Amino acid sequence: MADDTSSSTPSNDHAALLERRLKRERAAREQAEALLVEKMESLYETLKQSQNAQKDLELALWASQESFWSWKAQCDRMEIRSFSLHSESVSTWSGTLIQLLERVHEDDIEGLQFHWSMALHGKRDRIEFSFRLKLDEDFQWVRLRGRVLERGNAGEALHIVGTTKDITQQRKAEQSFHLMASAFASSREPMLVLSPDLVITECNDAFIQLIGAMVKDQWVGLDFNHIFITEKVDKAQLASDKQVRFESKIKTQSGEIRVVDISVALFETYQQTSYLIATMRDISDRKRNEARLRQLALHDELTGLSNRNFLRESITGLVESKKPFVLVFIDLDGFKAINDNAGHERGDIELQRVGAQLTAMFGPIGEVGRWGGDEFIAVLPSQTCEKIAEKSQQLIHHIEEDVISVKSSELRLSASIGIADFPAHSDSIEGLIQCADAAMYRAKELGKGQAFIYEPGLYESMTQQVSMVNDLRRTVENHLLDFYIQGKYDLNGELKGGEVLCRWISGLHGVVSPAVFIPIAEEQKLDSAIGLQALEAACDYISIMESQQGESIPLSVNISANQMLDPNFPQQALKICMNNSVSPEYIELELTESVFIRDEKAALRALNTLKENGFRLSLDDFGSGFSSLSYLRSFQFEVVKVDKSLIQGIHLDSKANALFNGLIAMLKSLQIEVVAEGVELESYLPFMQQADIQLMQGFYFDKPMPYDQFLARHTSEPNR
Repeated sequence: MADDTSSSTPSNDHAALLERRLKRERAAREQAEALLVEKMESLYETLKQSQNAQKDLELALWASQESFWSWKAQCDRMEIRSFSLHSESVSTWSGTLIQLLERVHEDDIEGLQFHWSMALHGKRDRIEFSFRLKLDEDFQWVRLRGRVLERGNAGEALHIVGTTKDITQQRKAEQSFHLMASAFASSREPMLVLSPDLVITECNDAFIQLIGAMVKDQWVGLDFNHIFITEKVDKAQLASDKQVRFESKIKTQSGEIRVVDISVALFETYQQTSYLIATMRDISDRKRNEARLRQLALHDELTGLSNRNFLRESITGLVESKKPFVLVFIDLDGFKAINDNAGHERGDIELQRVGAQLTAMFGPIGEVGRWGGDEFIAVLPSQTCEKIAEKSQQLIHHIEEDVISVKSSELRLSASIGIADFPAHSDSIEGLIQCADAAMYRAKELGKGQAFIYEPGLYESMTQQVSMVNDLRRTVENHLLDFYIQGKYDLNGELKGGEVLCRWISGLHGVVSPAVFIPIAEEQKLDSAIGLQALEAACDYISIMESQQGESIPLSVNISANQMLDPNFPQQALKICMNNSVSPEYIELELTESVFIRDEKAALRALNTLKENGFRLSLDDFGSGFSSLSYLRSFQFEVVKVDKSLIQGIHLDSKANALFNGLIAMLKSLQIEVVAEGVELESYLPFMQQADIQLMQGFYFDKPMPYDQFLARHTSEPNR
């Protein structure tokens, strides 16, 4: 039994030892496996973090628009990678430095080579250079940055990495900025740079010259709005519109006030910062010129009074504001005679004198101006027509005080004044002016030198007169006037001559008296045309009479002062006679002394020319004026027609008879043929015979009649 126990013990111990060893090996293996798993997991996390970091780096490069590049000396290749939002989308360019230089602009190659050489062999670890690189068809500006990561034993660079970025837009912005800075500095226009809150940060030399400053530093830092006297920058409008423009005034350091045109605009740089550019333009000279032009545009150059444009503005303002006022229309009487006889310079002096008198009378209570020619207007707020009528009479008195001596005669200026009230007479501008104008014409009709307040219906009456003017103009232009004949007879009642008299039978106005339409014709300058038509009618009548009776009588034609002073009239008259084969000696031209009052020298020249052409010349209405005798001495008339005012009553008044006989004796002593007009009664005939009057004209013999009636009568009754 003892032998069996001793033999089993070593075997069991060995098995236990193996079991324990196996457990230790298993435990060590499990521990190693656990450590391996732990290391693998750590390595995985590290790799994952590295990948995330790379992705973040790529996103950062994309966001900054940078590209990554790497160069290794071993292969002499450069690789450029451009990233996008998604890391799987990467653009790569790979090539040698020679291939890269082939794309570089020729002007930038030398610079790039220098910076690269300094990094390779000059121990400069950093590289930064901008150059133009051809991408696709165009060159783009590229900024290249890099750093040497590894160098060889000789210090040569073995590995360089860095980034590139397209800076084309930035360079363009910089170029624009430099151009703008150059333009800013050299501009002739004053310019300033302002901060967004209008603080001056920079100004150019032109601004310094404008303001008259010694140095610009004293203006930098000031509020831009503080330099203006009137208008300033509207910050709210600037914030809304990004640009404002206005006019203002600034005071220079010498104290001078200048008017400037200002433009302020907001600008933003590529760095998203903002600033303001203010540009000024000195418009002081322009404003002064505008003021002078406005003065000329709104004021009369001769008198200095307001002109028609300014008066209309004044009237318009009062009418629109509905403020009551009185309108005074002043027209000078006798101005044309002064202008024609005393000369235009004296006429201008008289206009200036009247302008000063108007200003003294009406200036303190309203606006006074020259409407045109010899017409003036006063606009008087808060006045009554009656009070202004009194002042107008005083004004007329002052105007008439001045006496002008011309050629041994005296001329006086006067005025006719029309007065109208707003809104009583009219509530419109044109209507009120028409009312005042109508009142003025009414004052002229009453004898001139008067003031007249507008009355209802007066304008309508004036409208009728305007209608008559237009109708007369059409009648004259279409040769529709009639020309009657009134004979001239000797003491035996034998027809010796005749006078052509104009008559107007209007379809609108009926039979219009010559006393009405002849003054209108003279005023509208239609009298010359009427005179020529009368002359043609006289030549026509003479031709008809000669063809039917074998002989004709001389006919006289009235010629107005306007026509007689026309230098073309003598030739026109002669041409009419020649065209009708009538000798000028059969035509007697009658004129009044008014032609001498207008221009004596011109009248004498015309009369001499007409006399040389063979026309007979007659002085009409003799005895009705005060200066006729002097004209008889100045010019030898063939005929003088004694005015009917000297004949009326000679059979009843011994003084009238004595005056008539004395006048006729004087004319006969001058060997002038006398025609007595206005012989209406048979009782005048003995006195005509006593005075030895050879020719008479008047209703006693016949009235003016159409030529066919006149011819028929004298064909059947050759003697009265």
